[in-house]
Amino acid sequence: MSKHITTIAALGTALTGSVLLAHQDDPKINDRQPAVIAPAYRADQQPGENRSLGFDSENVQLKSWLPLGSLDGADTGNDCWGYVSPSGREYALMGTSSSTVIVEITNPGDAQIVATLSGPNSLWRDIKTYGTYMYCVSEGGGGIQVFNLANIDNGNVQTLNSAGSGSTHNVAIDTESGFLYRTGGVADGMYIYSLANPAAPVQVGSWTDRYIHDAQVVTYTDGPYAGRQIAFCCGGFSGGWNDTGLTIVDVTNKSNPFVVGQSYYSGAQYSHQGWLSEDRTLFYLNDELDEQYNGTLTTTRVLNVEDLSNPHLVSTFTSGSTSIDHNLYTHNGMIFEANYRSGLRVFDASNPTNPVQYGYFDTYPSNDNASFNGLWNVYPYFPSGTVIGSDLESGLFVWEIGILDPCTLPIGTCATDVTGDGFVDVADILGVIDNWGDCGDGTYRPDGDVDGNCCVDVSDLLAVVDVYGSECVVTGACCAGDSSCSELSATDCAATGGLYSGDETTCANTTCPGAGDEAATAMTAQVGQNAYETDSATPSSPEPDESMCSGTYLDWSNSQDIWFVWNASFSGNAHFTTCDPSSYDTSMVLYQGSSDNQVACNGDANGDNGCQSYYSTIDFTVQAGTTYFIRIGGWQGATGSGTLTIE
Repeated sequence: MSKHITTIAALGTALTGSVLLAHQDDPKINDRQPAVIAPAYRADQQPGENRSLGFDSENVQLKSWLPLGSLDGADTGNDCWGYVSPSGREYALMGTSSSTVIVEITNPGDAQIVATLSGPNSLWRDIKTYGTYMYCVSEGGGGIQVFNLANIDNGNVQTLNSAGSGSTHNVAIDTESGFLYRTGGVADGMYIYSLANPAAPVQVGSWTDRYIHDAQVVTYTDGPYAGRQIAFCCGGFSGGWNDTGLTIVDVTNKSNPFVVGQSYYSGAQYSHQGWLSEDRTLFYLNDELDEQYNGTLTTTRVLNVEDLSNPHLVSTFTSGSTSIDHNLYTHNGMIFEANYRSGLRVFDASNPTNPVQYGYFDTYPSNDNASFNGLWNVYPYFPSGTVIGSDLESGLFVWEIGILDPCTLPIGTCATDVTGDGFVDVADILGVIDNWGDCGDGTYRPDGDVDGNCCVDVSDLLAVVDVYGSECVVTGACCAGDSSCSELSATDCAATGGLYSGDETTCANTTCPGAGDEAATAMTAQVGQNAYETDSATPSSPEPDESMCSGTYLDWSNSQDIWFVWNASFSGNAHFTTCDPSSYDTSMVLYQGSSDNQVACNGDANGDNGCQSYYSTIDFTVQAGTTYFIRIGGWQGATGSGTLTIE
């Protein structure tokens, strides 16, 4: 969405002329954060690995995750769409600030990059397909990029001549009629292209009465509107800011589009995007700024559009989060929403005017604030049921929707100890016999399934007999009161008064409560983002030497603080920053070699983008292999949660 739009007059109807910079004050720019640095994950290549990584979820299973560094190394991600080749192979089309990346997800647990297609550099890119063709637009200009994916199964993409010129925010395609619509960017309205020759779109019309941010265009094939091509447009005047709402335009005659109906709603701030219900009686609409400006919960509007001349609000629904709702789509009785900091939200639309949340996958674990970070788009239309999502900071996610079948999980290391008493003995043989013939139905794994085939049979009995008399103790990470960690059995952990993290968890992947509260238990930092909170921390002593950064408002005041330890992975200037728009007024201190050798500090800084009002930065020349301690507190004792970024 845009804040201050500079409108240009189109020369003729081709949007020619200079490309102007739109969105210069857009919150998406102001809220920018560094790309998440993490290794790629592919479930089929890493069986048994617990890859929740702080991503809270329900009824949504992560199959692959390709962060931006594993895609094309771009600064940000944006839109995504999908493509199915004539052979049935499935591909994610992932937009980034510098290109469109094509990833094969036929096997969702082994996502593989096939092609990277460069485009104008921009935070905004949008992608749609028609037949074997892919069309990409960007606010960086360049008109419509056209690609032929007919030979994508062999890794080949044909780049064709672009159509039109200038910048575009979004692209919509009516696949029934074969027309493409450019919307948004620096010009009002929509610009209509015929795809009669899909390799060379030709502009055949336009409608410029209002700014259109996004649209869905469909051809009615039955009912009172049969044969009519209708555009459901989210936008308004003055870049979409004034009289924002839903405008329904009849675009059947490309030389004379006209408004059929108009709908407004209370609390409107910026009508962003929406999608029709599958029976086309309702339109679900996301307002991109009502949560931020009105302080409301994440709210999707439901409008009745059975009578196109009288669209009207009938209800709203929410996930109960506070994040911004962005893009949504309807499919197979469900509504899929990409809601920025609360990630993917899936709603059951059995009651279409009162959908209820079925599942979610939170791609931005830190918080659900109404800020422009996290999941940008979602695409749920693959025949396999695979769903993909594109994230501003975290790249491409590949999911399966539904309850995880326990039988797809790896068998534990002590599976032959059926009773769990630490010994393989007669009780385990009896445990197999007691469950003989039981097979899982997708919701459970039967007790006695030792070999992992999800049924209890002779192979399980033989496996137990084979190790009869042996001892097997399952261990996991056990957190002690001093935040230290040992790998013990659940029984031994309880005996020491520790907190057991779960079977087969490891200390290497566990952060114990209280970790980071003192330098001796400092959390390990890495290049990139490192989350922390100081609300539950205690003050450390001695206090920092404020004379090293006088005038920057360090003002430690016995602040509750948290410690990180970082082993420098490079030599040269390191930039340490607590920039995080949802964080508090921080103060930061840097120590070299040991936690008593202070070398720098800072209270308030400037120069970083998309930060809270008062944040801290330190630039320091580091040496690879040297240990550094980073201590974060708050001005005059302020506390809260935040992000330490090292770059």
